[in-house]
Amino acid sequence: MFKLSFGKDCKQLICIAAISLILWGCGSTPSTKNPKATNAISLGQATQTHDYYADKAIKSSGIQQQAYYLLALRSALNNGQLDAADNYLGLLPSNSMLNDDHRLELQLLQSLRFAYADDLSLAIATLSPSSSWQVSENRLVTLYQQRANFLTQNQQPALAANDLIDALSLAQEESLKATLRQTIWQEYQLLPIEELESLLTTATSIEQSGWLALAIIGKNALQSPESLQQQLMQWGTQYPTHALSNHIPERLVAAANVIPYTPKKISVILPLSGRYERIGQAVQNGILSNLMAQNSEQEIQLIDSHDVGAVAAYQQAIDTESEFIIGPLLKSNVEQVVAIESTIPTLFLNTPRDASAAPNQFFFSLDKESEALQGAKYIYQLGKTHPVVVAPDNVRGHQISALFSQQWQELHEGDFGAEDVEVIFFKKDSELKATIERLFETDKSQKRINTIRYLVGNKMEAETHSRRDIDAVYLVANPKQTSMLMPSVEVTVSAYANQVPVFVGSSGNAYRMTDSGLTHLNQLTISEIPWLLSTDNELSPSKIKRLWPKMKQSQLRLFAMGHDAYGLIERLAQMRLFPEYRLQGLSGQLNLDEQSKIHREMSWAQFQRGRLKKIQ
Repeated sequence: MFKLSFGKDCKQLICIAAISLILWGCGSTPSTKNPKATNAISLGQATQTHDYYADKAIKSSGIQQQAYYLLALRSALNNGQLDAADNYLGLLPSNSMLNDDHRLELQLLQSLRFAYADDLSLAIATLSPSSSWQVSENRLVTLYQQRANFLTQNQQPALAANDLIDALSLAQEESLKATLRQTIWQEYQLLPIEELESLLTTATSIEQSGWLALAIIGKNALQSPESLQQQLMQWGTQYPTHALSNHIPERLVAAANVIPYTPKKISVILPLSGRYERIGQAVQNGILSNLMAQNSEQEIQLIDSHDVGAVAAYQQAIDTESEFIIGPLLKSNVEQVVAIESTIPTLFLNTPRDASAAPNQFFFSLDKESEALQGAKYIYQLGKTHPVVVAPDNVRGHQISALFSQQWQELHEGDFGAEDVEVIFFKKDSELKATIERLFETDKSQKRINTIRYLVGNKMEAETHSRRDIDAVYLVANPKQTSMLMPSVEVTVSAYANQVPVFVGSSGNAYRMTDSGLTHLNQLTISEIPWLLSTDNELSPSKIKRLWPKMKQSQLRLFAMGHDAYGLIERLAQMRLFPEYRLQGLSGQLNLDEQSKIHREMSWAQFQRGRLKKIQ
């Protein structure tokens, strides 16, 4: 869109034209030049310093002077020169804008200034285009994009998507349209399906309805490919002229065409005899219980890795034309067979050291390392600032404490003054009480008291004092050590200080469904698989305990793992396309990462009145 402006040169041309008309009337016919129109100064991009544009403004007047001041303001903001920007804003009151393009530009720049001041609400509110503005479509697209960007930063993806839909309706270049389509889709992917469904009922345009309806289909993309294909066809029929009608997101198309694993014969490789017989049988029972619950007619071949060896067991699964393999279970066995080339999809029940996954390989384990990482995140989310890790002085203790410390530092990345996590180790269980006293420095307090008593007499009354900076303890321990530590913390922390919360992973949880007298563990917070904390599951832990009375707590977790392993088979191919998808399993909330490793999100529970209660 072009504007005509007349400067000094144009006025001279008008005078010359007038004189020429007079001479023509006297009989002469001089040659004339048509006056050249001057384009308005282009706004929206400042390539020079603000001083350069300010100097231009001083030498200009009217609409050109205002345009140069707007460019000076943009240049100052681009370079973070906020004092200069504020000076220019003082020269550009909103009610003095000489045309709609200048009004739009001022809104953009005022909005940027509020964003620099970390006031996103004002940055968003400032951008309010008028339906009466006479501006180019490209300029309006810029405004909608900027407001959408601030809405996204302000965690308002639904409103951001609305602005981007408006921008898409005005965009002309195909590359810009493609970018906008992708960004709109990403914004809607941030919303839970319940909010998408609610927004669909109140949508104000067919275009917005189409986006929301397709986003809902996308959230359900892990349904069967046949069902997904049918829904996409129905969507295309309902929204034939939609902006996405010929541009369905690639991942949706891929999900509709993916071939899920539907094996008729599954081989399960587990240690079903020998030293690890019980843990192998626990996993086996979990697999078979899910198989029976699904009324599946799949053939299951059980292969004892202890009997024939891991490599021979894996080769047997291949030779008998299995279409899917679950196992092996032991880490050493997995490391033996993971390098064997095979096209048969395999869900290994452990994670090898430093091994990359082949296209049809997946890894699923009950690793304690991920629990330590989740523990660090959970304590951080609670607002704690000085956690301390208490761990055994062995390889596992050092490994877990190092992972916790590394995660804590990553959570504080960019925070100046963030300290390393303090770690204190104990060599044996009998040292736990002394370790806790050393941690809270009550041993030093007691020594000071003893010294003073020696000087003034035993009749002096005194209380030991403990450190006040520690606000959380993460324990790496077994159930016995956990039971020893909790009372030690309670009696060690000074009566004048707040009780320090203690956290532990599932390996430190000895709770049974029938336990009720564990009051010495009150306030202890534990990460645990959700199934062991559930009460309304048809396949309850208490029911499994009745079927297998000798099954230990750790074996119940392996049962849950086996149950989930079978349930993952038909979903793995699609989960690979959607890393953000979460499957609620017995052993945790499951998702698949880019390294084909299944991650488990644990639940949290706390001992209250001697019983373990899930934290909502």
